[in-house]
Amino acid sequence: ALERGCARTVARYRSSLMETTLEQIRLAAQSESIVLLLGESGSGKDYLAKYLHNHSHRAGGPYFAINCAALAASIAESELFGHEPGAFTGTRGRKRGLLEMAEGGTLLLNEIGELSLELQAKLLTFLDTQSFTRVGGEKTIQANARIVAATNRDLEREVAAGRFREDLFYRLNVFVIGVPALRERKEDLPFLADRKSVV
Repeated sequence: ALERGCARTVARYRSSLMETTLEQIRLAAQSESIVLLLGESGSGKDYLAKYLHNHSHRAGGPYFAINCAALAASIAESELFGHEPGAFTGTRGRKRGLLEMAEGGTLLLNEIGELSLELQAKLLTFLDTQSFTRVGGEKTIQANARIVAATNRDLEREVAAGRFREDLFYRLNVFVIGVPALRERKEDLPFLADRKSVV
């Protein structure tokens, strides 16, 4: 569920669809805007997020990726925001969350549509203030981490169904990039099979 990396490699997609998408990614990389990647599962959203990081001025900083769908609800808040000693039964030490660890770099929230409404609210606060509190803590932590979000869900439909916060959706809906489905670019499959050559 979690990935870290910084090395820059060269994308070698063959399809014109992905070349156009990479142009959009490189454009987005030059700004500090939140980027929302939309596409089907397996279309390469996580690799494009790393490509964006590697082509931004944050490339020298840390890169983390977390799959929100793979996080148990009981630990998701601690993974993202960290926790203080004694926040949970059996916890003794302090844990830094991914937002704090991604200071000066990029954090990909893959499958962001899977986050609980409670965590969505806390994430929205971070996006608005660049600050948060660890679970069980009182001290406000400042973090300069760029957020890239990705999902295979139709977030507008999720908002209408009450499963995704409307205010968070509009906060994320700044620089939206659609990732073409694999069936639309079969010529890229040999390169997707070799993940080291994707980004």
